Amino acid sequence: MDSEAHKAEKQRGSAEAGLVYFGGVLTGFIGIIGSVMAFFNAEAVGGSLYLLASAVVFGLLANAMYRH
Repeated sequence: MDSEAHKAEKQRGSAEAGLVYFGGVLTGFIGIIGSVMAFFNAEAVGGSLYLLASAVVFGLLANAMYRH
């Protein structure tokens, strides 16, 4: 594999990783918004599940960034 093909492959991989990070952050914030909405509707279990999902997503993102 020549250097130009390797550079293009690496750039494509970083774009895919960026999309994954963006999707994870978006999912985390949507979970936080969902938990706030559930709180105002007096749904304690639903709000807790949204917060749990957000914590898992943010934790996985932090782990991925730490390892990268």
